[in-house]
Formats: sequence, structure tokens, C-alpha cells
Amino acid sequence: MMIPISIDLPSSVTELHVGRQLLLSDLPFNLCKKHGSQVAIITDSYIKELYGKALAEQLGAQIFEVPRGEKAKAREVKYRIEDELLASGYGRDTVIIGLGGGSVTDLSGFIASTYLRGVPLILIPTSLLAMVDASIGGKTGVDTVLGKNLIGTFYPPKAIISDLDTLETLPEMEKQNGLSEIIKMGLIFDPSILSELSKTESLEVLVRKASQAKISVITQDPLDRGLRRILNFGHTIGHAIEAVSRFGISHGEAVAIGCIAESYLSKKLGYLSQEDFLQIKEIYSMHLKPLVFPGNCSPQALLQAMLVDKKKSAQGVRCVLLDQIGRSLSFEGQYCKVVEEKDFKDTLSYLEAHYA
Repeated sequence: MMIPISIDLPSSVTELHVGRQLLLSDLPFNLCKKHGSQVAIITDSYIKELYGKALAEQLGAQIFEVPRGEKAKAREVKYRIEDELLASGYGRDTVIIGLGGGSVTDLSGFIASTYLRGVPLILIPTSLLAMVDASIGGKTGVDTVLGKNLIGTFYPPKAIISDLDTLETLPEMEKQNGLSEIIKMGLIFDPSILSELSKTESLEVLVRKASQAKISVITQDPLDRGLRRILNFGHTIGHAIEAVSRFGISHGEAVAIGCIAESYLSKKLGYLSQEDFLQIKEIYSMHLKPLVFPGNCSPQALLQAMLVDKKKSAQGVRCVLLDQIGRSLSFEGQYCKVVEEKDFKDTLSYLEAHYA
């Protein structure tokens, strides 16, 4: 016997705050008070010294420290932080704050989504990449030996606080990572971002435009069943490069190479013009440092890594493709297409020839 059960779940609304001196204002305190009575801050050692200690004192919070960079996104780190939260007596009235770059926000979101079956989450991204990409949209996750972000959840934060003053301490490499994602948003959805990039160096303007573009995409497809897949442009090949190189290359650089590769693939398959492809290459060369394809990434190893990518289907490895700058192909609402192995091999050979 089948008994239908209808459950009305509360809708998820995320407050996005972008501005300056936000960490020095009453905003973090007021948001935490609104959503809970205990506060736990997850951050790494570097951000802990820059902003974490002062924020913890302001909020009466405890800091839970994780490794810097991609090493934070390990299952073992998630288990450890969960045990530390439990041992410290954090209950259902806990607000978890993820303070840091994309690795910290991904991990913090995953922990918040499963800790005691879910507690409120506030993200405070401190890198350009996290502000325009990782913190927005509710995707959480950890890495495995087989690839990036293969284990995770959808769990939108209650609020995102993007304090642009934190970008003043951003290393140049991290700025490059963020610019890579900003360029991607211009290529797949909003070409005005690329126009803005060519005439301004204002990170505030770029953060607002890129954030608004991503929000526009995810509000139309919150669970990644259609349009939202365009955000994966460059990531099918980019994530494979990261995995095979054992993260010897930054995320932004890997995605930039992936975007050029998948633009080449779009051209090879007859969708993108040669003129647009050359313009895409020029955009990357103008705004990012010279891209270098890792020498330890053989085409066969990359193809194997793509086969365990979460974006693949039973039919094969799928890619987001462009038919012009600022427009991704729909493919009957799927917004991705299965690509044959021979076309991937040709594309990877192109990368080796032009970026090695």
C-alpha cells in the first residue's frame, strides 16, 4: 500500500551583505543572535590570526581550526571538527560560521548541514573566489582520493557577509583565482562582466556583478537540474587537472585552463566561432598570469579522472559548451552534452601543445 506524505519544508532564504567594515559592525552579532545562542567559528590558522580571534571575542565564540587550503576539505577533518563540537557541548541552538576561503566555506557548510541533522550557517568569505563563487548557492562538500567535491550536500547559509576589506590582505595568487571565476561568469551568462573587467579594477564592482549573475542562475535552478549546470563550465577538465596534479595547481588556474579547453571543445564541435575562441584566449592572457598546463597530467590520467567526476552520466563525461561569449548551449534544458573520448583527447593535446 502506498500512502502519500506531503511535507511543507521551510524555504531557504540567504541574506547577502557586501560592503566594507562589515566585520567591525554589529552585523555579525545581530545575525548570530537572530539564528541561535551559541557560535562556533571554523577557520584556518592564517585567517584565525587576521580576523578570527577578534570576531570570536566579539561574538563570544569558540574557534575550531582546520588546515589551510584544499587540505581542509578532507573527511578526516570533518569528523574531527564534529567530535570537537560535540565534546564542547554545542547543541541545536548553535550557529556555525565558516570564516575563510572556498575550502573553509565548503567544509563549514557540510558540517553545518549534518551536525545534529542541521544547524544554522553563516559564511564570511575572505577570498575573492569564495565571495563570487564558493559561498553562494549552498553547495557544500569534501574531496576524496577519486576527485573533488564528490561527497556533500545542498545547504544554503542563512547569511553571507562579504567584507571587501578582507581582500586587502589577499595574496596575488588568490586574487587570480577569483578573477578566473569572474571571467567564467562573463563567458557563460553575463558578458557585461567582461566589459566591466576591461574598464575597472574595482573589486567591489566585480564582486557585486559576479555575485548577482550567479544568484540569478541558481534562483532559476537551485538543485542543479538544468541551467545551474552552466556554472560547471571549465570544471570538468579543471577538476581533473587538480586531481591528477595532486592539487599542485591552484583552483583558479585549473579552471581557467579548463575554460579555455572547453571553449576549444565548443569550437571543435562546431558551436563556437574561431573569432570568439581567440577572444576568450585573449581575455585570459590579459587578466591572468600566463597559464601553464601541469607536466604530470597525461591525457589518459585526465580522462580517467573525468570518469569519476560527479557531473558525468551513464552515457559518459558531460561538458558545458558555448555558442558565443556570454551564452551557454541549452541542449534541451540539460545545459551540458556528453563528449566523445576522441574529442577530449584532441582537446587535451591542444592544451599540451599550447600551454605546457
